Amino acid sequence: MNPESTSIDADVVARVDAVIQQTIGPNATDVDRTGRFPQESIAALAAAGLGVLLMPTSLGGADSSTATYAEAMARISAVCGSTSTVYMTQMHCAHPIHLQGTPAQASAWIPRLCDGSAIGSIALTEPSAGSDVASMRTTARLEGAEYIVNGEKTFISNGDRADVIVLFATVDPSRGKDGITAFLVDTADVAGLQSGSPMKKLGQKGSSTVTLAFQDCRIPLECRLGEEGQGYPLLLRSVIRSRISAAAQGVGFAQAAFDALVSWALAKDLLSSRVAGAQDLQFELARLRGEITAARAMLLAVCDLVDTAEEEPVAEVALAKMHCTTLGTQVAAACVELLGADGDLVSLGVEQRLRDAKIAEIYDGTTQVQNMLIARDIRLNATSGSPVAASART
Repeated sequence: MNPESTSIDADVVARVDAVIQQTIGPNATDVDRTGRFPQESIAALAAAGLGVLLMPTSLGGADSSTATYAEAMARISAVCGSTSTVYMTQMHCAHPIHLQGTPAQASAWIPRLCDGSAIGSIALTEPSAGSDVASMRTTARLEGAEYIVNGEKTFISNGDRADVIVLFATVDPSRGKDGITAFLVDTADVAGLQSGSPMKKLGQKGSSTVTLAFQDCRIPLECRLGEEGQGYPLLLRSVIRSRISAAAQGVGFAQAAFDALVSWALAKDLLSSRVAGAQDLQFELARLRGEITAARAMLLAVCDLVDTAEEEPVAEVALAKMHCTTLGTQVAAACVELLGADGDLVSLGVEQRLRDAKIAEIYDGTTQVQNMLIARDIRLNATSGSPVAASART
């Protein structure tokens, strides 16, 4: 995968490739087999100045373009899905702090997330409130100079490893989304927070995913992110970047499965020979290459739009997330099938990409959620007579 967007920083990509070769790649198989947390890979990325690419240099980041970040994510994902999810969660934690935190909050945590001395997490999903965040039931009640938090979060990446958690809770369930408020939780300085055991998952096994229980947790008033009721708008702005992360993973998983299939075919002399079935395989490889190239072009175009548009391109990001994560699963599944009897061999790594890719369709808004956002945008464009709607009809 060679950088194609002019907004991609080639130096950053080269450093990512070096860390992949030296640390991430050599540990990837063991991380998937044992489910151990890829701490050494996250530390190596941070040591190379790649900790949280989208943060400003004044806070320890690289001030990179979104396309550069997506390229880095795709490359890391192609080698180790677990590392990519831990890595992107660092950014998902830093981003809302940067958007809405005070200077003191930002300086306390973002540099540590960038240099790898702190692991971050974001706690949103609940057992009964996944995509419907307005029905959130984790409560935060102000008592003097502290908020008393009670509730449960689930499917929380890095939750048991986190030094800081961006927590979303409601100050008043009757207010729906208008009651949602964000907080910073310093896990070393809070009582009543309990983490469940890491969940057994289909893929990305080294990315720790847990349930968090908050039982009369006291969070100081100064740890609130913004004002009461500002959590929902912050959440909407935050998921733009997190959905770009998942889309980049989809492209990376697809590319890795494709590359493994090509290597297998080359070893069996199926790329140039005219033996029975060889040309069919070659035609399938051509089709898959076209699909991956198109998805990657869409991803990079949306990344550039994220950096230049006056308003958050919600529908375009939803398109990228939906299309690229679906593609990751479809390409990996096709590669498994094309490998025939070798399709489930762990040594080829294609079955791992299929397992890793399927999960990306679920988190950061399921494919169905993205479809809803896209359908809403189609409706709005159609009723307004926009050029987008007109071009879709012709």
